[in-house]
Amino acid sequence: MLTVLLLAAFSLITLDYRSSALSGVRSAASTIFGPIEDVVSDVTHPIGSFFSSLGHLGSYKHQNEALQKQIAQLQSQLHLTALERAELAQDQKLLKIASIGQYRVVAARVTAYGGGLGTDQTAMIDRGSVNGIKVNETVINGDGLVGRTVTVGRTTSTILLADDPTFGVGARTAAKQLELGVVSGGGRAQPMSLSLLDTKDRPTVGESLVTAGDTANGDSPFVPEVPIGKITTVNPLNGALAYTATVQPFVDFTAIDIVGVVVHAPKVIKHDSVLPAPPKPIPTVTVTATVTATPGGPGSPPPSSPPASGGTDATSPARSSTSSSP
Repeated sequence: MLTVLLLAAFSLITLDYRSSALSGVRSAASTIFGPIEDVVSDVTHPIGSFFSSLGHLGSYKHQNEALQKQIAQLQSQLHLTALERAELAQDQKLLKIASIGQYRVVAARVTAYGGGLGTDQTAMIDRGSVNGIKVNETVINGDGLVGRTVTVGRTTSTILLADDPTFGVGARTAAKQLELGVVSGGGRAQPMSLSLLDTKDRPTVGESLVTAGDTANGDSPFVPEVPIGKITTVNPLNGALAYTATVQPFVDFTAIDIVGVVVHAPKVIKHDSVLPAPPKPIPTVTVTATVTATPGGPGSPPPSSPPASGGTDATSPARSSTSSSP
């Protein structure tokens, strides 16, 4: 039956092209065969699309792989951008402390810890004598004192970090400029410590410490006014000649990256100018409440009690009574 209908349709199409007299027949045929054409198209179109898409599977797979690589590259770029932002922040802090103290510094990057001196409290940097660095020069970062140079090669140098047990630096308290002492490193397990030189001085918890410097020796190995740390506890004398205290350093020695070697310091530096600004105090608000007493309410005096029965009223004359014996 379907074959007959298809032959009739082809015949009508041929006649339609040869003569316009069959317009009515064409209209009738369109009415009859139109739904059949739509059904055939609906069935064959998805099948054709399926076979057509088979030829593009390889292209889709390639595009997917390319997109995956592009996403990985973008994620890597975001990670590098975060590292670059952290490095920029360190550079800005170093530039700030150097400009305030008017130190001339050679910026360097820490490339390794442990410089072969038998201790873990050393670090190697990627600058050396060709950059103007010498032995026994102060090393700082944006937070304060990092250490001093101990060996200098042509393109690399080794720093003795300030938390090394053999490290020592002359220091003074920021608030009391006459309190001088020596700050020593405590190693990885112990904090830094302060030993005052004057037996009469007593340090105060919370005081900041800066390097005292040594102008007689050309400020070598330490230039003055470099922030060291803050006093956290003061130890009792216990028979000692002078007070000692524990010190929390400003520098995090486990996360040192960008440093600056001070190759020249000015002759005069304003005292405490390089110290970080103290945190602003948080304002406190005092609220005062006024309570008004109401009769019978809280805070009002208790009502006076009436005189007991048979008692004497202070405002009335006393009554006397007589009794007769039977």
